[in-house]
Amino acid sequence: MTESQPKYLRIYEELLRQIRKQSVLPGDLLPTEDELCKQYGVSRPTVARALKRLSDEKRVQRKAGFGTLVLGPDSSVLSVGLLIPQIMETEIFQPIVNSIAESAENDEMRVVNPAMFNLSGDLKKATKAIANQLLEANVRGVFFAPTEHVEDPHLFNRKIAERFTEAGIHVVLLDRDIQHWPDQSPYDMVGIDNARAGCLVAAHLLDGGCKKLAFVTRENPADTVQLRQMGCREALIQRGFGASSLQIVYDLPDQAGKTAETLLGSGVDGVICSNDATASVLLRSLVDAGVEIPKQIKVCGFDDVKYASLLSVPLTSYQQPCHDIGKVAAELMAHRIQHPDSPVRRLALQGKLIVRESSMRD
Repeated sequence: MTESQPKYLRIYEELLRQIRKQSVLPGDLLPTEDELCKQYGVSRPTVARALKRLSDEKRVQRKAGFGTLVLGPDSSVLSVGLLIPQIMETEIFQPIVNSIAESAENDEMRVVNPAMFNLSGDLKKATKAIANQLLEANVRGVFFAPTEHVEDPHLFNRKIAERFTEAGIHVVLLDRDIQHWPDQSPYDMVGIDNARAGCLVAAHLLDGGCKKLAFVTRENPADTVQLRQMGCREALIQRGFGASSLQIVYDLPDQAGKTAETLLGSGVDGVICSNDATASVLLRSLVDAGVEIPKQIKVCGFDDVKYASLLSVPLTSYQQPCHDIGKVAAELMAHRIQHPDSPVRRLALQGKLIVRESSMRD
């Protein structure tokens, strides 16, 4: 507690300290507003503001004509939920979730991990089912990684988020927005600067001697992937190539061999894949086709998943700071719950390029 803090915040922290140390116990009444005004030498509105914050955090219950009742520890813990339908498909999400759970404890939040459904079936149906669990659990906030590769994903994800908002549940987005870039949703979000990441990967290949680049992705990619493509084009422009010289190759599931044939027929010498999962399968197909990696074609991916360094040709990849993303997401949620009217915050954390054999200079 410092003199530079607002008076209401100093009172709030002192009362919170008493509750945590059990100087006042669940079921006890705090001093009246008049008594607190005299004790701290402040006005009633200042005391009321401090008590309101404790009430918003479910640490006390205020009843007109009765007083301010201290609640039990279970009542003061904030429950927050996870809505990450593709957690089994995208490897970055598990370490992010682990970090969220670890960091949430420091902010006295309890993470509700809903039962998972068969996500190999109807992804929209599974997403709605998980959302229903969280709504029924009456959580205070939800960490939401918007669903990809479904029909009209922006509309679908927006409707999911709006259901939480209508129920008074705060939303923090992970990795990507629910709006199509450059539009932005009214929710806090944390991820990486995907345009910058794409620029760094493409610059690495160009500076390593590549003259013709291709970007491999699935059809109808997420905005994060499109921003990576944008960054690649910027790197080309900065080095005197045309933005249109970036060849976009759409990779169909289980058809990496055809994708490899397309790349070989186009004469590219540098390949950037939308993620490591795509890169690992393509890399195997190129090696099977007799391509010398990285002498003939250099290959890079994104995310730096666990197996990237264990491939037959270790993969160069842009590493996402998963632990930091989870930590910041938890901080955003705690701040949003405590300050629901504060400005929306959108944080892009900095990852780093991990250079391995797949893109090293000859």
